[in-house]
Amino acid sequence: MTDLVSKTLEMAILAGKLKPRERLVELELSSKLKVSRFHIRKAFHEIARKGLIELFPNKGARVVDPSEEEVEDMFFVRLNLEFLAAEVLMKKITPAKLEEIKRVQTEYRKILKQGGFEEMILKNEEFHQTLYEATENKFLQEFLHKVRNVTYFLRYNAYFLPGRPQKSANDHQCMIRALEQRDLQKLKSVMKNSVLYPMNIYLKKRKTPEYVESRTEGRGGKKLE
Repeated sequence: MTDLVSKTLEMAILAGKLKPRERLVELELSSKLKVSRFHIRKAFHEIARKGLIELFPNKGARVVDPSEEEVEDMFFVRLNLEFLAAEVLMKKITPAKLEEIKRVQTEYRKILKQGGFEEMILKNEEFHQTLYEATENKFLQEFLHKVRNVTYFLRYNAYFLPGRPQKSANDHQCMIRALEQRDLQKLKSVMKNSVLYPMNIYLKKRKTPEYVESRTEGRGGKKLE
């Protein structure tokens, strides 16, 4: 039940149904989703780990609204970790590892045709995790996992844009070709474009009148601080 509540809230945030800074009230959500407050609390902690909401002791939770500086800092760290992973991959990649990466990519393309948004997210995460595991560096994998969690909201918010999932699949294919050709610069170039795309989309979105209005009003929610 907690997983279902987590997915419901997660999709609502990514789709923009729950606005930046909007308060999430346990009692209201419990009534609306027809589940106990226990499941709502557990779901809050789950999606907070993905960076989608902020938790406030004795006050509840609200949808995140990172500043431009915070967003740029997040992606600066992620991009440089991705570059480091690319350098290690070039040394560690093997035909067997490459085949495993290709297998996940094939499954991702199949899911794109079916149009399941949640399934796309899970398979995209698996693709990148498979890349990181190929580095055989558990510390690098751990740091990449953490920074991808922090940027989760920003990365998948862009998935609702027309053509974005297909662009992601194309980026994956370019990464595979770069690995096959042992072309480090090409791999880094694809990674850079892939990493910075959602950041640039989000920063542009923050400047639109619709976004400014939504974060000010929070659809009627009150500030928690």
